[in-house]
Amino acid sequence: MRADKVTRLLDSLSEAQETLIAEFIPAGARSHFLASRREALLGLRSLLDVAIDRTKVPTEAAGKKSPPSRSRGVIDISD
Repeated sequence: MRADKVTRLLDSLSEAQETLIAEFIPAGARSHFLASRREALLGLRSLLDVAIDRTKVPTEAAGKKSPPSRSRGVIDISD
């Protein structure tokens, strides 16, 4: 599947989720669901940052300075 199709699919799913939340979830619960969505995305960001850091080329690992990581509050998930 091409990247643009994946992007459109994710956009459609996100829009459907927002519609469901707006139409069927009471206002009091809505803020909790939106906050949990944000936390889930931040968790995914942390996982991606760790995965990206693991893909450093050998010259970077041998002492060359790499660009600073954009991660904030990365959680160590190593075994």
